[in-house]
Amino acid sequence: MRALVTGISGFVGGHLAEHLIDSGDQVVGLSASGRWSVASAHLAESVRLEAFDLVTDSVESLSRLIARKQPEAIYHLAAQANPSASLDDPRGTWGLNLGGTMTLLDAVRAAGLDPLPRVVLVGSGVSYGNPAPEDLPVSERCPLRPNNPYAASKAAADLLGIQHALSYGTPVVVARPFNHAGPRQEDRYVLGSFARQVAEVERGTRPRIEVGNLEVVRDFTDVRDIVRAYRLLAEHGQAGEVYNIGTGRDESLASMLETLRRLARAPVEVVVDPARVRPVDQPLLLADASKLRSRTGWEPRLSTEQTLADMLDHWRSALGDPS
Repeated sequence: MRALVTGISGFVGGHLAEHLIDSGDQVVGLSASGRWSVASAHLAESVRLEAFDLVTDSVESLSRLIARKQPEAIYHLAAQANPSASLDDPRGTWGLNLGGTMTLLDAVRAAGLDPLPRVVLVGSGVSYGNPAPEDLPVSERCPLRPNNPYAASKAAADLLGIQHALSYGTPVVVARPFNHAGPRQEDRYVLGSFARQVAEVERGTRPRIEVGNLEVVRDFTDVRDIVRAYRLLAEHGQAGEVYNIGTGRDESLASMLETLRRLARAPVEVVVDPARVRPVDQPLLLADASKLRSRTGWEPRLSTEQTLADMLDHWRSALGDPS
């Protein structure tokens, strides 16, 4: 399959590119910078990277690129993907997350390919906000009640994709992943931060780790399982439909931190830093992914402990493992 991936140089994009290549696909990636990150530099030998900014570059130039590359599947990952950062820059978040999606979908229509490529539009489970207890686990029928600019902009982009499918026949499938983590995740995300700090305590460069609200419960899925779901949706998802991706397991940040402490090679002291506590935070968010499983046969394969062990190993390597 010929695949085009926006935001390919990011955390999820790198893992998706690896999975697509392992599946025998030909992959072209788009990145605003036109450069690989250090963590994804190994992909340069097997993936063609094109510089394209979904906010500032034109629909016409992207449509020409799509017509030239003739992808059979497009995975739209490019986004401002940090809820906390979206509170600091809501306008920029909306510009990329909704405006960039509009640029992509308009370019797909203008490219004139026949058949049109399947577009896997990546949304977010946080668009459901803080569901009522009777709505848990959260199915695709749950109302969207986003409580930060990131969640709201992703919800709007989902609706735009569905509108394109219904109005223009663009084969858009909306993937709505819940929290995910894995090796190479940046430390601006909670589990990436935990893993890096534990690795630093092991090295003796940090006396303790600092955390926010550990009572938050999340449905975490390994990023390598998430990207498998994306490709399955490209093959089998129904256009105009939304599919949640998650394990349905309720795991607190406290329990995951304890797993990392158990995996650590040195004792790890924990202190709560008020600056790390979000002004708005969902206390419980679990996915009902039965629609995805029924449509594609997807099941998560990697345990939380395996995910955390791999993340810790990544940071040990990135920081220089003293052992």
